[in-house]
Amino acid sequence: MGKINIRSIASALLTLTAQAAWAHHSTATLYERTRIVEAEGEITSVQWSNPHVRFEMRDAASSARVWSIESNSVSIVSRFGLTADLVAPGTRVKVAGNPGRVDPDIMFVTNMLLPNGAEILFGAGIAARWSDRTIGADVRNAVAADASRGLFRVWTNGVMPPDFWRVAMPLTAAAAAARARFDPIADDPTKSCAPKGMPYVMEQPYPIELVAASEAIFLKLEEYDTVRRIAMTPGGNAEPGAARLGRSTGRWDGATLVVATMDIDYPYVNNTGIPLGRGATIEERFTPSPDGSRLDYTMTIRDPATFTAPVTLKKFWEWRPGEQVRPYDCRLARKGG
Repeated sequence: MGKINIRSIASALLTLTAQAAWAHHSTATLYERTRIVEAEGEITSVQWSNPHVRFEMRDAASSARVWSIESNSVSIVSRFGLTADLVAPGTRVKVAGNPGRVDPDIMFVTNMLLPNGAEILFGAGIAARWSDRTIGADVRNAVAADASRGLFRVWTNGVMPPDFWRVAMPLTAAAAAARARFDPIADDPTKSCAPKGMPYVMEQPYPIELVAASEAIFLKLEEYDTVRRIAMTPGGNAEPGAARLGRSTGRWDGATLVVATMDIDYPYVNNTGIPLGRGATIEERFTPSPDGSRLDYTMTIRDPATFTAPVTLKKFWEWRPGEQVRPYDCRLARKGG
C-alpha cells in the first residue's frame, strides 16, 4: 500500500482514534503516553478482538522476555483497513509504542514493521518510523448529506469521547470524596468485559443506529453490543425497574427526539470515578441537521447526590453511507494463544 496521506485522515483524528484511552480503560494509567520505546521479536500469539487487539512477542534479545502488547479496539483498527491476517504467530516484527508505567514488559503499540518491509500504523495520526510502505488508512466513505433519510439510520461518531466529558462538573462534597477514592485499574467498571451503563455508554466512539418499532425506538450502540429501548407510548416500556441502562421514554419536539431516562442502576457517570446517584435523571435530545449529514446530541444529567447543578454534555454523529453497527463481541485477554 502507498504511504498514508495525512490530510485524508485528519478528520479521523476526531472520530476513531479516541486515543484508545476511552474505548475501554484509561491507558494513561498503565502506559507512559508521552514516551515511545522500540522492541523486536517473534509474535507468539494474536488476539484480534474487542476491547483491544493484543499480541504476545518473545523478545529477540532475550528469549526469557515476553512482551504483552495491546492496541486499539477491532472496532477502530478495522475501519483503518487492518485485518487479523496481517500478523500471525511466528512472524518476526519490530514494534514501537508506549511503555508500561510499572510493568516493563507491556506496550501500547502504535507501529509494527513486518518482514516484507510494510509498516502497520494502528490508528489515525501515527507517523511512519521505518518504511514508506504503510498499512492503515481510513477506509470509510466520506460524510454525505441526505435529508430524506431522517433520524432512522446508522450514524458515525464525529468527536472524540474526551471532548464529551470536557465540561465543568460541579461535584458535591460526597461525590468529590468518592472520586478521590476511585482506583482506575482496580475499580474499572468495564473490566472483565462488563458492559457500560447510562450515562457512560453514550460516550462510546463507534457507530449507532436508531430503529423505529411500533411502540418504541431502539438505539443500537456498537460498544458492548448495547441496545437501549425507548418507549414512545405511555406504559410501553417492557423493562420497568432499575437497570444499568435505566428506563427510557421518548417524545418528539419537532424533528428532535427527546428521551427521558430514570431508574438507573449503574455506579458511575464515566470512567473517572464520579458516582451516579440512584435518583439521577437524564434528558437527551437527538436533532438531525436540515441537510441530514449530522445528528446533534445533548445530554443533561440531574443528580443532586453528585452534582450541585445540572450538567450538560454535547457531541455529534455524522452520516457516512455504508457504515454499520458491527458486532462488538468483547473478549477477555488470554495468555499464550
